[in-house]
Amino acid sequence: MFRRLLRRLSTTADGAITASPSPSPSPSQPLRDDLYRRIADVGRPNLPLSPVLEQWAREGHTTRKHNIYGIVKMLIGLRRFAHALEVSFWMTDRMHLHLTTSDVACRLELISKVYGLEKAVEYFRKVPKQLRKPQCYGSLLRCYVEAKDAEKAEQLFTNMEEMGMKSSYAYNWMMKLFLETGQLEKVHAMFQDMKEKGVKPDMFSIDSLLAAYIAAEDFDGVQKMLDKVNPHGKLLNWHAYASAARLFMKSGMQGRSVTALLEAERQISPKNGKIAYSFLLHTYTDLEMYPEVERIWRVYKSKVPPCNAMYMSRISVLLKKNDINGVEETLKEWERVCVSYKDGRLINLVVDAYCREGLVEKAVALVDDTIKKGRTPFPTTWYKLAGGFFMTGQVLKAVDMTRKALASASPPWKPDPVNVLMSLNHFIEQKDVEAAEEMVSMLQKLLPLTRDVYHSLLKTYVCAGKPVSDVLERLKKDGFEADEETDRILAGEC
Repeated sequence: MFRRLLRRLSTTADGAITASPSPSPSPSQPLRDDLYRRIADVGRPNLPLSPVLEQWAREGHTTRKHNIYGIVKMLIGLRRFAHALEVSFWMTDRMHLHLTTSDVACRLELISKVYGLEKAVEYFRKVPKQLRKPQCYGSLLRCYVEAKDAEKAEQLFTNMEEMGMKSSYAYNWMMKLFLETGQLEKVHAMFQDMKEKGVKPDMFSIDSLLAAYIAAEDFDGVQKMLDKVNPHGKLLNWHAYASAARLFMKSGMQGRSVTALLEAERQISPKNGKIAYSFLLHTYTDLEMYPEVERIWRVYKSKVPPCNAMYMSRISVLLKKNDINGVEETLKEWERVCVSYKDGRLINLVVDAYCREGLVEKAVALVDDTIKKGRTPFPTTWYKLAGGFFMTGQVLKAVDMTRKALASASPPWKPDPVNVLMSLNHFIEQKDVEAAEEMVSMLQKLLPLTRDVYHSLLKTYVCAGKPVSDVLERLKKDGFEADEETDRILAGEC
């Protein structure tokens, strides 16, 4: 498929190189047709969009480029990268809209995410020289950085400098690479190089430099940066201040931590409010500043529309201080105000809390209520209930819940083997080979069997007086040699 995409480029680029970039729509700008709705309805990322796109074209619709480009950006925001790439190529191939430098830059990043770095480089080499603008080189540099290919990234960065493509964008990506690979001294060197060559640092440059000080736990360096940067200049975002606060908190500098947190709160915008206020909730909880936790929760609710994520944050911080009553009140409020999609992960948080506190009957009642409301519990929900039943000594119910969890699960979920091993111990006592084999079979569909699982199965056979040759063969086939525990089991030590 990728070669087909490359052929498309060679047939469409030559007539498009004189076109000017189309403006990208703002997030609040509505699309003028329902193409995005049709695309959104193709919920699974692995399904092709071509039937939807071709049907749209056959119906004779005309679509402006900025609308299609807006769809591409929305799909990227949803992490549907393959679909975004497909729409991008359809935009030029089928709708015959001009290919621009912006399109090429976007495709480079998408190809790298969908097909890998090598294919992105291959695509870049086929781009006509007239379209190889700084924006495209910047996107290729980003691909190298995201793949953590430091050698190629540094080589490309040097080439861009030689071509006169000096920009904060390129410096920022190199600083990010050095930060993520632990080369903190190179972050500082890159920032100094920016200043010496007249490239003005921006918010991302300052943020990377501060992150380097934080990673090195250089408290004085962090404080000097915070003092030097004018908060009204917007050169540090909320996350930078919040990260500094975490560092100060770690070293017991509560005063500095609170000052940084207050500045972080002032930097929050409507766009990042959901994650920012959630971070502040958790941080104030860790500082045990509970009046501030309640204040942030009130601000959070006044600034961010009701959503599952908001209530997950609230319940998480209440669980940190073991406030079960507060959790139950929040759960009622969530049921009342979040009227659309109900995220089962929130129920799981509460079920897990009940089970850890030994309140298994409450956990069961909550799950039953969820089912009555037409929602299907996750396999993890049943597994958490199983853990609660084991903890309270209700073994039969625990085994039943474990079986139910495994039966309803599918990859990539990988259960913690604890409940399975405890269930297998029950089957050993009951000498129930059939039940043990059933559970092992269900488990094997989710993850490779461990030596402990094989030992439990082998012991069940021995205690039940059943032939063990088949189990020993399976053990060997999975790469496990017989050990001392195997010999003890075979000797009849049930």
